[in-house]
Amino acid sequence: MNIVEKVIERIEKTQIIKKNDRIVVGCSGGPDSVFLLEVLLKIREEYNLFLALAHINHMYRGEEAKRDENFVISLGEKYNIPVFVKEKSMQDLAQEKKISLEEAGREIRYSFFEEVLKEVDGNKIALAHNLDDQVETFLFRLIRGSSFEGLEGILDVRDKFIRPINEIYKSEIMEYLDQNMIEYKIDSTNLQNEYTRNSIRLDLIPFLEKNYNPKVKEKLYNFIKEIREINGILEVDYSRYIIDNYIDVNRLLEEKSEYIQKKIINYYLNSNNIKSSRNKIENIVKILSNGGTKKIKLDKDYTLIKEYDKIYISLNKKEEKQVKELALKIPGKIIFGEFELEATIGRAEFKGGDQEFKTNLKKTDKLIVRGRKSGDVIFLKGMETYKKLKDIFVNSKIPKDMRENIPIVVHQKDDGQEEIVWIGGIRKSKNYFSNQEESVILKIRRN
Repeated sequence: MNIVEKVIERIEKTQIIKKNDRIVVGCSGGPDSVFLLEVLLKIREEYNLFLALAHINHMYRGEEAKRDENFVISLGEKYNIPVFVKEKSMQDLAQEKKISLEEAGREIRYSFFEEVLKEVDGNKIALAHNLDDQVETFLFRLIRGSSFEGLEGILDVRDKFIRPINEIYKSEIMEYLDQNMIEYKIDSTNLQNEYTRNSIRLDLIPFLEKNYNPKVKEKLYNFIKEIREINGILEVDYSRYIIDNYIDVNRLLEEKSEYIQKKIINYYLNSNNIKSSRNKIENIVKILSNGGTKKIKLDKDYTLIKEYDKIYISLNKKEEKQVKELALKIPGKIIFGEFELEATIGRAEFKGGDQEFKTNLKKTDKLIVRGRKSGDVIFLKGMETYKKLKDIFVNSKIPKDMRENIPIVVHQKDDGQEEIVWIGGIRKSKNYFSNQEESVILKIRRN
């Protein structure tokens, strides 16, 4: 069995690819992506696959980069596959965002893959990571400091991204392409050890193979698989601890195992697209039992805040944008910052709870959604007078940094007066409750 047959057998076993999939293939023109394309072409007819190639020219290698771009275009023409090309300088992005070239390149690639996926109405993005990439990633994260989850390596499937050749060695790929005289291009920067990952590939791994164990990649990959198995056994119900994108500190502290606490924090950071590290996680664990408000800067854009019994992530003030006042039609839907608000008219769709409010509003009523203002008040059930929003936020332990962004639904009356109907997801006005089967229902959810 050759390695193409080996990959196809694994595809059939894992169902990483299914019939009628529409797949965007990240194609640099290098040996890995060319080999991945070879595999997909072998099963294209049987699986009725739609394929599209996505190629990035990072404008970093001059004529060599243009050569690769033209090569990928020629592959598309040869196999009757649409090709999408983007030219964007990773140097410019790295300088603009003050990040490394590697990070800038990755950001450009992944955002472009998403664009192409949408353009072709695709459902999967195939990337050509191989087993050597897994080992390099493991060592890279181990050296930098990572959680146990981070040491899992590169997973076969993550959301819409698939990696069909994840368990094939680079040497096997090269041997197959050369034996079958299949053309590919070499990126000369992969031969330079100025980048951390390249240095691991070109210096560290060969040193370990020569001086310690010629099968070090195999041994490390077996260890990666064991880490995945352990992480699977120690699976956590994150929804118990993370509610509406807040970590409930009291519930987190109920976990006596510091490892589980760290696992939950790591998941929380990753789910907010923030790079996690051992140092960040340990710093967060240290403040769990501390009183008062505590802040930890996570990166240039985000800060983690512990306030009352909640932990949440806040956009740094210099980057924060005020959400403008918006009109909410009945029926209708708007996006207000991190929230989606909707007004519907119906009977059976009401589920109740803090996220929905059945009101006595009429279809012709005018609603606006805005942030809080000084002096705002609302008439609550069980109260004889209006209560200040400021007091409600304090009593409800809503963190200060979050208060400005909570949507306030306001009824604009015909006489020009305004009255607050709902502090979105928090408190409802006594004046707007309805028991009628068919009512205007307000809904809120966090995006």
